[in-house]
Parts: sequence; structure tokens; C-alpha cells
Amino acid sequence: MNRRVVAMVLAFIVVGAGTVLLLLPRSDTHHGLIRGLPEGSYTSVSFHLKDIQDCSLNVSFVNDPELLYSLDVQLYESSPAASAFDLSVSGEDSALLQVQFDGKVRIKEIRLVLGSGIPYGIGVLGTNVNATFIYENNAVGSLASLAYLATGSFVNLQFTEDMVFSNDGMEITVGAGSQDRPDNLYLSLDLPDGVNGIGSFSKPLSIHSNTGWTLDFEMPSSITYTTENHDQQPRIGLTLRAVYSVHVWLSD
Repeated sequence: MNRRVVAMVLAFIVVGAGTVLLLLPRSDTHHGLIRGLPEGSYTSVSFHLKDIQDCSLNVSFVNDPELLYSLDVQLYESSPAASAFDLSVSGEDSALLQVQFDGKVRIKEIRLVLGSGIPYGIGVLGTNVNATFIYENNAVGSLASLAYLATGSFVNLQFTEDMVFSNDGMEITVGAGSQDRPDNLYLSLDLPDGVNGIGSFSKPLSIHSNTGWTLDFEMPSSITYTTENHDQQPRIGLTLRAVYSVHVWLSD
């Protein structure tokens, strides 16, 4: 009887106290990495993705306080991981843990899953990127941030009431400059109980649903909506800019 033996090699690398990096070799076009949150007195994680080109980016959260990241990268062409991107972690001896992903080649898709044990300050720089961010599963909102500075057809932002806030808020910025904006922006925001909001949106703005947000002031190129207690923390602050259109679904 002929038998086919399929072998999968998993490499476990101990990179620090309480931290294990798991490499998931799949193919030269598909690379996976998982890393646990190191032991330490960290207040937040800075996670920057830079030089991403022609990419579909998906960022989500899982209810796992021990996870730092789970990263799945799919390339257009075969390449070893080290030749396709740089991924580094620093600041283990400080309060701010820093993770940086630098693309070296065109990347077809990045799927990034983050844990629920710490707030993340996420930064994205790239060209022709279509992105989706889903904040759920007890993602920490207090002291978290998102700065998205990339071109592309769209960015989709989903903030659910299944986020965790204490006394501090969260800031979200998309397209701060005129050259780093997505063509279209879609925002679905359902504030957790006790969390306030203020949002500045570029025009044209389409509000598909609105519960609890009121028009605060309007300028030629932007319009601002707020909740009743928008000057009080915890608060989600939004500065959202797109080339063509902004579509929002708001609920306090």
C-alpha cells in the first residue's frame, strides 16, 4: 500500500521571558507568524505597517490577552519572508512595546489579528491599499489610536460596542494630508455605554443612519458631529478624510 506522508514543520523560537514566536511555514507566497505578548509592565503597543503596496489589509481583534499579534502575509510572487518584509519588536525594557512591519515587495494581502490585553497605537503608511479594521472582542479602546495614511479605493472602519474603555479615550485619523487619503471611507460606529464621541468628516458626507449624534458645526470642506457629552472622557475622537466620499453609520 502506498502511503503519502505530509510533513509540517513548526518552529518555536523563545525570544524573551514569557514570549514565544511561532513560525508557520506554508509556501514561498504565504507566510504566517504568531507572537505572544511579552511579560512586562507595558502600557501600550505601537504597531506600524509601512511601505505597503497594492495590498488588501485586514486588521481585527480576538479575545486573547496573551496575544501580541497573529500575522498572515500573502505575496504576489514567491519570496522568502526575510526578502519580502522586515518585522521587528523593540522596547521590551520600556513601557511602550514597538512593533514595525516594513514591506520590501508588493504584498497581496495582510491579515493581522491583535490581542485584547493592551491598547494598540496602529499606524499605516502605503499606496493602493484597501483596508478593513474591526474593533471587537474586548479590544482595548482607552489609550488606543489609529492613524491611517494610505491611498487606495477604500478603508472600512468598524467600531463595535464590544470594546473596553476606562477613563481615557481613543483617537482615529484617516487621511490627514491631501495626498495620503483613500478614495472612499466607510465608518460603522456603535459606542459602548458611557463612551462619548466627536467626529470631523470631509465632504461629501453621507449619513446612512444616526442615533444620538448631532451636527456641531460645518465648514466648506468638512462637517462635525458630536454626542451630548463629547467634551468628557472616555471619548472616541474622529478626523476622517477621503478623496471622493465618506459614508457613516453612527450610534451612541
